Amino acid sequence: MPLLRITCQRGALSAPQKSRMAEALTAALLLAEVGADTAQGRSLAYVLFDEVDAATAWFVGGQPDTSPPPGGRFLFDVVFPVGAAAQHDRTALHAAINRVVAETVGVDEAFPGRVADWVFVHDVPEGHWGAGGQTVGVREINAAAGGGAERAAFHEPLLAAQQRLLAGHGFPPGTGRL
Repeated sequence: MPLLRITCQRGALSAPQKSRMAEALTAALLLAEVGADTAQGRSLAYVLFDEVDAATAWFVGGQPDTSPPPGGRFLFDVVFPVGAAAQHDRTALHAAINRVVAETVGVDEAFPGRVADWVFVHDVPEGHWGAGGQTVGVREINAAAGGGAERAAFHEPLLAAQQRLLAGHGFPPGTGRL
């Protein structure tokens, strides 16, 4: 269940650009989280655009950002369940987001030219994600999104290590998960 919030300055993207960006980024999100762009995953993938007023709500260097660089500025907040994506998946996602932005707004994607865009990947700890009135974790989300067994091979050892860490530091049973 990937969630992507894109914060940009009001008017930076047209409606068709948002649609193209959301389509391309949905595929990239699903590849990073469950390893496949599936119909089940698409039904659970959210892309939200949050447009803010550059003159009153977007500041850079302490001043209103009324003269953004070519192509504008974007902040991408990606939310995954902990253990869903390995570092190479995150790195591929960073590159995909950068490529999609560059293609959408027509700018050179080379670093450091696009340092106006920041991507933040947030991991939601096991036990902190809920859906349908129950607590769900990476296992349930991977299954619901049509993720493959190779993902379980990554997240199962990670979850087991987190439980050993909690137990090894004397956390009482039922305290929660990392």
